[in-house]
Amino acid sequence: MRALTLVADRKLELVEVPAPPAPGAGEVQVRVKAVGLNYLDVWGFRGMAFVKRKLPLVVGAEAAGVVAAVGPEVTSVAVGDPVVMYGGLSCGVCKACREVRDNLCENIGGIMGFHVDGFARDLVNMPARLVIKTPPGIAMRDAACAPIAFATVERMLFDNARLLSGETILVHAGGSGIGSDAIKMAKQIGCTVITTVGDDAKAEKAKALGR
Repeated sequence: MRALTLVADRKLELVEVPAPPAPGAGEVQVRVKAVGLNYLDVWGFRGMAFVKRKLPLVVGAEAAGVVAAVGPEVTSVAVGDPVVMYGGLSCGVCKACREVRDNLCENIGGIMGFHVDGFARDLVNMPARLVIKTPPGIAMRDAACAPIAFATVERMLFDNARLLSGETILVHAGGSGIGSDAIKMAKQIGCTVITTVGDDAKAEKAKALGR
């Protein structure tokens, strides 16, 4: 199968790699349909991995696809379901993971596409708990942008800050991806949003999001 691979700093190649085996117990095999482009991808492309890693490395930190096969004991998704995947390889057994706070995993295995092989390949096997079925009507290219930016905002605004309808929120860097998503999600539940931006053009974009 094909995989978009970083073979050296700032050098990408589309290469042939072995297909994954059939999914094991608790695993899901996903046929990748769209891959998001995130700052993590840019940092990795420039060699800013912060920890030692091995090349070649399949890139892609977030993606969307369709379930191609499921392993034994998987009931959360079925073959043909559209899904997104969480690329932080949390252990699933530590206290944080058991509390569904995988971002604080004590035994994180790395971020896909940054520390370990990522999603920019035809097929990928994932733990079923890191695969989420997407709602009907969501385009693959839109779903592929959700796992990092929207999940980050959801965690910070709703899980941590407990944001409620009618409240006022300050969003820094409203022109950024995270800032834009925060504006959208806060406005969606009826909040008043105040934001900071770096220039007039970003201010106009932020105003348009808040209407």
